[in-house]
Amino acid sequence: MNVLRPFLLAALVALTTAPAFAAFESIRCHPDNDLPQFPSILIAEGITAGQVIIVVSVDLDGKPDELLALGYSHERLARVTTETVKGWRFIPARVDGQPVRAQTELRFDFTVEGSVITSNISEHYLAHVTGRPFGTQAIRRPCPRGELDRLPARVAGEAPRYAKEAAKEGARGNVEVSFYIDEKGEVRMPAVRAGTHPYLTEIAVDAMKSWKFEPPTSRGRPVLVAAAQTFDFSGEK
Repeated sequence: MNVLRPFLLAALVALTTAPAFAAFESIRCHPDNDLPQFPSILIAEGITAGQVIIVVSVDLDGKPDELLALGYSHERLARVTTETVKGWRFIPARVDGQPVRAQTELRFDFTVEGSVITSNISEHYLAHVTGRPFGTQAIRRPCPRGELDRLPARVAGEAPRYAKEAAKEGARGNVEVSFYIDEKGEVRMPAVRAGTHPYLTEIAVDAMKSWKFEPPTSRGRPVLVAAAQTFDFSGEK
């Protein structure tokens, strides 16, 4: 199996295991989910507005199994939002009527008007992220490739193994896995962006979960970065 060099993304699209041309229904938030509350300590500090963007991986039962804060204006606000969404229920994505694992991005815009707290939540695809919502003043945002000190090198983890049984079933082709590398060099939120066979997408994502990179940095400071890895399951050695 050939493994192609990883490359960094300027943006991500909706991540699912859906095959091309299948009838796809996106993830929906359950209507009775509790909204995160604006932290009173921020109000006491004179902070009355903020933003948080998180990406959520939703399983077949509509439960979030991993969350990652992509960008936020205040760290405490991000913690409150993440903890709240961990307890949310979702209506899972579906392909041809069958539930599938998928990821979605949620944006929270907080404002405080007196004692009234409002939270505007919008669900849209990951192509709209890339750090723009907060500009360069964000406390956290995915770092653009051009601002990295160097491309992070892989320091642990092996490529997925191509089973002979898969070849017999005709499972061949390229699988592209999109993921994030966090400030510690850990792989976060791996998901298939484009795949050819469910078996191949599963072993590709499972392999990526064991990978570790050098912590990405920008001007010497650890940063979060979006990346992708393509695996060539051609059945060749």
